[in-house]
Amino acid sequence: MMRRGVALCRTIAKRAFATATQPLPYDKVPGPKPIPILGNKFRFLPGFKKYDFTNWIKLHTQLRNEFGDIVRFSGLEPRRDLLYIFKPEDMETMFRNDGPWPERPSIKAFQYYRDVTKKEVFQGLSGVLVDQGPGWQEARSQVNPVLMKTQVVQMYAEKIGAVAEEFVNLLPKWRDAKNEMPANFKNEIHKWALESIGLVALDTRLGCLQENLLADSEPQRMIDSVHLILQSVHALEISNSLWTKVPTPTWSKFETTMDYFTGVALKYVNEAIERIKKKSGDLEGDKQSVLERFLQRDPNPTRAVVMALDMLMAGVDTTSHALTNVLLHLSANQDKQQKLFEELKRVLPNPSTPITNEMLDEMKFMRACIKESARLLPVFSGNARTTQKEIVLSNFKIPKGVDVIMAHAVISRSSKHYKEPDAFIPERWMRGGEQEEKTNPFVTLPFGHGARKCVGMRFASLELEMVLAKMIRRFNWRYEYGEMNYQTFFVQVPMDPLKFQVTDRTH
Repeated sequence: MMRRGVALCRTIAKRAFATATQPLPYDKVPGPKPIPILGNKFRFLPGFKKYDFTNWIKLHTQLRNEFGDIVRFSGLEPRRDLLYIFKPEDMETMFRNDGPWPERPSIKAFQYYRDVTKKEVFQGLSGVLVDQGPGWQEARSQVNPVLMKTQVVQMYAEKIGAVAEEFVNLLPKWRDAKNEMPANFKNEIHKWALESIGLVALDTRLGCLQENLLADSEPQRMIDSVHLILQSVHALEISNSLWTKVPTPTWSKFETTMDYFTGVALKYVNEAIERIKKKSGDLEGDKQSVLERFLQRDPNPTRAVVMALDMLMAGVDTTSHALTNVLLHLSANQDKQQKLFEELKRVLPNPSTPITNEMLDEMKFMRACIKESARLLPVFSGNARTTQKEIVLSNFKIPKGVDVIMAHAVISRSSKHYKEPDAFIPERWMRGGEQEEKTNPFVTLPFGHGARKCVGMRFASLELEMVLAKMIRRFNWRYEYGEMNYQTFFVQVPMDPLKFQVTDRTH
């Protein structure tokens, strides 16, 4: 009798456990409650903005604090639901279920511009930023062998290093009586970033670092265009889709700016094609530029134009803000800046010496500083994917076709994953060091993961390492104006003047 009782208890316990672990339906995922007719769209209206949509990292923090590790933001029709996840295990599940054609929420403004408004220009080639499915795979197959190849990236070390040297040589001229950079120093950093990525994407020097650059000059207009494009895209993405039917002021500004930007890229690509035609012999060999390699793989210049546009739009603000962030972190942590200086002084005894790829490999603490800065404040607040099939996240059944936001910026500052998560400790990234930390690899992913990770990551890293090494080797950096304010315009943008105090080092 007792045995039967024990067996019955075990059976009941097993059934109870199975019921408790059974994945819950999607509509049970917690999140802001929609109301009839308006859904959750009313939260974007004046007077109802409970959540901070101007800063996505703050928004993600708000949602996690209120609802937990998984949050459903529904009622955004015609936009699909947004599902926010805050567990690295769930993020790994998302990436592991990417399928052959990883899909992320489309940037509708770019897609509409390239596929509808200017379809005669783009000829169905929307590029890696916009395309999905087989079209994305074809675009990526053209891009990967060029932009992701280490030998190709290393080939640009001398040229990108020369731009960095030229930029750093201008810094003393900009200082005021207090050794502070001017209020528009952010724009000067943008000029460096555009000049660097222009070398790669357009195979030419754009002249961004010329002194007294006029406001209506082509380089300055290109920089302004990148800002306007990102601001417009951000506004169009969080608004309704009225602009696809009626040209709203925001859409009109976006379209006009894109027309100018596309025209400039097309001009430089055509100039490169003419230069290539004049070259003697074929284009085989290790000295081919990125643009030459693209044109050899696909003689259709449209593909090269799309590639150039994507690189220019993605490579100005992102790299600029990454540099700004690491300078702010080093300014606030003078002991780490001194440690970095000592490393650079050892590797680069003469600060004017050109930096080689081999030298960069020796600058391990510098690379750790960049990684730590990206952990504390990534340029993008997270990664995004669209579910390809039904999957289980945090014990909820998530259907196919849900846009999932992986909030890496929030969990990268969690004590669950890092010791002293708010402290700037580059040593946590130093392999074999006493302070090395090992955590779930899906916690911090500033360049994404898998087949759809950032295709320009290696060039961005090269640019950033080259200029940061020169800046810290020659100058000490301080920022005395408190905590920087940020706003999201698709990327996290520092809003306050970058009035760094820059003083010469004794060599």
